[in-house]
Amino acid sequence: MKKVVIAGAALAVLLAACSSSGEIVASVNDIDISRTDVESMVRDAGRGFTDADFATYLSVVIQWEATQQAALDQLGLEVTGQEIDDRVDQLVADFAAGATIEDYLQSVNASESGIRLYATQLILQEAIQEELSVSVVGVTDEDVANELRDFPMDWTRVCASHILVATQDEAQDVQSRLADGEEFADLAIELSTDVASGANGGDLGCAPPSGYVGPFGDATMSADVGVVTDPVETEFGYHLILVNERTEAPQDQVRLYLEQQANSSVVDDWFIAVIEAASVSVDAEVGEWVTDPEPQVLVSN
Repeated sequence: MKKVVIAGAALAVLLAACSSSGEIVASVNDIDISRTDVESMVRDAGRGFTDADFATYLSVVIQWEATQQAALDQLGLEVTGQEIDDRVDQLVADFAAGATIEDYLQSVNASESGIRLYATQLILQEAIQEELSVSVVGVTDEDVANELRDFPMDWTRVCASHILVATQDEAQDVQSRLADGEEFADLAIELSTDVASGANGGDLGCAPPSGYVGPFGDATMSADVGVVTDPVETEFGYHLILVNERTEAPQDQVRLYLEQQANSSVVDDWFIAVIEAASVSVDAEVGEWVTDPEPQVLVSN
């Protein structure tokens, strides 16, 4: 999927276009972007601000200008000054308790105008998502069932413990001691080379099997609950695994995930379409605008 720089993608890129004086470096649908428009968004665009940095920031300016125009033209969306004020206040409050706007601007190397434009993009992004969500086809029971069938390791939660040793012979020795009645947790503390879990009796907590290395995850799916597995070999050594609990995610959780994915897909497609449809020109001395494999300004050699 192509990458577009929507507001939530990275706080480090705090840019959007606005009318200003200075050398014209690009235009989007006949709206000019000046060098000042780009550099004024950064708190310090002096030392260390390379041509490649400028091209990266200009890429975001272009994308945000195109989407802001389309939000107004296609969806009738505009952002008020009060909405921007409120969002900036929220950004500062979320940054740190008692922080000032200056603290926040310094931390992200952005100007106040840059932050306000970033806040504008956040607000627009949310409004665009809300507007487009009505076009998303509902998730069916069959969709949920297919998701659970096709990705069982993502939607299963296992609570497991293990004892990790270096060799198969060592693993078999652990099996013998377990058969003789020694406690799994005691042996994990004594023998496991995974010292973090070993100190807790081998307890790994609860997680989806997809988060484990392949053979280990597979074993947690197939093991009988409450029964220690035979040795399982992975790149880390040999594991004896005890699954204490295994549950499948509720269907409502899966349905919500699929709905969110569908909404995100519609929004992403809208952003890509409006950016690719925009008439963009870039000063040849600055770089070249391309949309494949993703929208960006390529620096001139």
